[in-house]
Amino acid sequence: MTEEEFAQRVEDMQRDGFAILPDVLTQAECDEAQAGLDRLVPERGRGGTECLFNKAQIFERLYQVPDFLRFIRHFLGPDALLSSMHGSIFRPGEGGRALHADGAITGHNRDASMAPADANTRITSHVIALNTITCISEFTAVNGATELVPGSHLHPTLDRPPDADERAAIAVAARGSTIVFNANTWHGPTENRSDAPRYAILNPWRRHWTRCEYEVARIVDPEVLARAGEEGRKIFGLDAQPPYVEMWQWNRDRGEPKEEWGHLRRD
Repeated sequence: MTEEEFAQRVEDMQRDGFAILPDVLTQAECDEAQAGLDRLVPERGRGGTECLFNKAQIFERLYQVPDFLRFIRHFLGPDALLSSMHGSIFRPGEGGRALHADGAITGHNRDASMAPADANTRITSHVIALNTITCISEFTAVNGATELVPGSHLHPTLDRPPDADERAAIAVAARGSTIVFNANTWHGPTENRSDAPRYAILNPWRRHWTRCEYEVARIVDPEVLARAGEEGRKIFGLDAQPPYVEMWQWNRDRGEPKEEWGHLRRD
């Protein structure tokens, strides 16, 4: 991505609340990811398509693409955290309109956590969380692609924007591209009216100081973490882990007790 292309997508995010990054995965990588999702589908009821970074090396690619990672960090900071990674497959006839904003369970749009002083307003001055959808299939107007409401990331309250249905636009996107959107942006799936499944990988990101969907630092396989190198320690948030021993016994960079207190480590 050129500097001009990067700047244009930053502008798209700021104006619309979403942007489409091209060529995050190659066609061959999409083929491999699709095969991986198909292999995991029989175990979907037992989390087979969740925490995909532990399921096959092709899924590790989704936090290794430099332009993609730079874009995430432009909005969430250099220590942005991977919150989860899961697969999405819509068979023909599945999906349907269900506009919503994210962050209602563990994020800043959690209704139960709104204080009286908040006056039903949400944080719109800064990006607190981003969600990403990598298109393992081409996203078309008829195959269950995501629709988004432009500008709805600036809607001040938790209430649904009154004109959301009329303004919602389907994110038509090439195979291998990634749709990045502000968690405040109202969005939802559409019905797959085609004759083929629609494949995608959802990969949310959070600020370092917020709560993620999973404690990925405790979930990630050691081999996966080792392959990610020093970047992986930031992406999986090892230094975001709260101490479970006293501070003087804690190695914050590694997210575990210091070596001499290793017998207190929780595996």
